Amino acid sequence: MSLPPPADLAIAVLRWLEYVGLLGFVGVVVVRRLAGMQPPIGWARVSMRPAVTAAFIGGVLVLVADTLRAGHPNPAILIRVAAEGVALGLCMYARSWVVPPAIVAVLVLPFAGHAAALQPAGGVLFTDAVHVLSAGIWAGGIFVLATLRPPEGWGAGEGRAMLERFGRVAFLAFAITALTGVLRAASVVADFSSLWTSAYGVVLVAKSAGVLAMVAISVLGWRRGRRYARVDGLLVLLVLAATALMAAYPMPLYPSSVELVSH
Repeated sequence: MSLPPPADLAIAVLRWLEYVGLLGFVGVVVVRRLAGMQPPIGWARVSMRPAVTAAFIGGVLVLVADTLRAGHPNPAILIRVAAEGVALGLCMYARSWVVPPAIVAVLVLPFAGHAAALQPAGGVLFTDAVHVLSAGIWAGGIFVLATLRPPEGWGAGEGRAMLERFGRVAFLAFAITALTGVLRAASVVADFSSLWTSAYGVVLVAKSAGVLAMVAISVLGWRRGRRYARVDGLLVLLVLAATALMAAYPMPLYPSSVELVSH
């Protein structure tokens, strides 16, 4: 499998930073809401600012790089970056109403990607938006939890209570992520052979393997007090890197000469 052109590879790296910020933000929102349940868990009330900052910086860099490559700004990326900027401003100065603009940025992601190139695009865009949001709840939540250190560890007390709260949410979110992921793949992969004969398909298989590893480690971690939390968090970053790289390759359904809008 050959790497994409240097410009596309650079944009993929910047896109990865934006993805980490956006999906991490969704995870922060989930963890904060779960921590606010009775009885409240104070140490899990993590700050939104790092995730929103990463999303905005990554988004601005993607916008600049994509504009230099295409010769004009992509309206969907402009809207996304504007929403990220509003969210960051509210986070820094108002400290309220941060969630709505940030979620808008998350939901706009598919409008600047491969999904927008498919016809008809409506159903694919909706599926992709649900996929991204549910992935943020599940994988983003795992990533945020991997950065926390409960006073008594994950195997007892508030740490165990937090895992139990998240487990109920994560199960449903993962089911939705898996279903929409299969539907999304079926819409862009022409046949099974494309999974190993195209660069897009190879990266998709690698991403799927990473997701399965996340599931296995999460289940093992929950049973053993999250001994492998850091590994799970690293896998989230790798899966997001594969997602960003996929956008740099043409979909197997179309010839490589077809010009596709990138994230």
